[in-house]
Formats: sequence, C-alpha cells, structure tokens
Amino acid sequence: MSALPLDVTRLPRHVDISCVQAFHGRSDVELLAERAVAGDFVSAHVLPSWLPLLRTLLEGSATLAGGPVGFPSGGTVTEVKVEEARRLLDLGAQELDVVVNVGQLRSGMIDDVRRELEVVVRTVDDAVPLRAILEVGYLDDQQILAGAQAAVDAGVPWVKTGTGWSGQATEVRHIRLLADAVQGRAQLKAAGGIRALSVVREMIALGVTRFGMNGEVAMRLAEEARGASEAP
Repeated sequence: MSALPLDVTRLPRHVDISCVQAFHGRSDVELLAERAVAGDFVSAHVLPSWLPLLRTLLEGSATLAGGPVGFPSGGTVTEVKVEEARRLLDLGAQELDVVVNVGQLRSGMIDDVRRELEVVVRTVDDAVPLRAILEVGYLDDQQILAGAQAAVDAGVPWVKTGTGWSGQATEVRHIRLLADAVQGRAQLKAAGGIRALSVVREMIALGVTRFGMNGEVAMRLAEEARGASEAP
C-alpha cells in the first residue's frame, strides 16, 4: 500500500479540497468546483446531498468527486454507514471517507471498530478509494495507534487524520504515530488545520501522500510550492 514520496511542486494532484460544514450551501459547492478545476486539485469533497451537483460541475475535468460516510461523528450504526456508502456510490462518488466510531475507539472497543470497517470495505469492494477517518484530535497516542491498526487489519487502503469538525489541527506528531502504526500497509491522508508549506513538507517526509484542505488554503500553498520550485 505504500507509495513513492510525492513531489511538493505537484502538490495539487495530492490535495483534495472540501466544503463539508453544515452551513455550506449551493454557492459554496459551486465555488469549490471552480477552485478545484482551476487549481487542478485531485478531488473535491462535499456532504452527500450535494454530490450530484458536484459531479455535474466537475464533468469533463480531471478532478474527482468524493463524499463522507458516517460524517462527522462516526457514531451511527453500521447498517446506516453501509447504506450511505451504497447510496453515495449510486450517486457517482469517486472517493469515500468513512468516519470510524470514535466513541468506541476511545472506549477500547477495537474489535468493534475493526469489524465495522470490514463491513464497509466489503460494501465498497474496491469500487473507489476508501479512507478511514480516525479524528486524531480526540484520541491519545495509544488510541491513534490502535485505530490505525484496526483500519489496516480491516483492509482499508487509506488512513486519514480528521474530519475538520473537531477544531483541532492535525500535527506532525500525529503523522509520525500513524506512519509507525501502518508501516507502509496503508497510505496516509492528513487533514484538518494544515496551513503552512513547511508542515506539508514535514508530513510528506513521513509518508503522507494526500492532504485535505479548504480551497483557499490549498490554492495559497500550491502557489507557494510553485514559487519555491522556481526560485533561483
């Protein structure tokens, strides 16, 4: 599952941008799609009800459309996550991010977390890239390690740090923990509060192959990366 280190000068092809807050409306989705295409970002993610619109707006572009499952708490029952994943695939989702049951993970119910992820993995059946969101801002180090291990054991090909709803930034130390846990058996996606190109570089060095950001920050960092590559 490991991948070659990404080139920071090609950052947009390793960044997905999103508008997945409760207050985001049609104009936000339209702006998201505009930025995604203009910036050549690899994908754009929206809440499930906006996915049909996003697919239409991105038609003919190289940007994929994605959506979340069990978002943002991860606390719904497994059957609902399965049905949501199926419905998102029917609506044309090209990537899926599933939130693990954070409360169970914090409670040490690792087998329950793993079994639920196994069911979602079977449901998606490699139709699209699937990521497990751990919400690391709510977890201690041992819980982060256990959650990543559960995702890998369940066959999830990607582990993602957070939803962006917790208000807590993903830190380099979180990535270091995840890299130690997955040992190249899953790819890593860093999302939530990443604002500086220096942090992006550190995370790339630790094995991150995808970043999740809001559109404004992503465009600024992509421009900084291009400027750095062109500097004498």
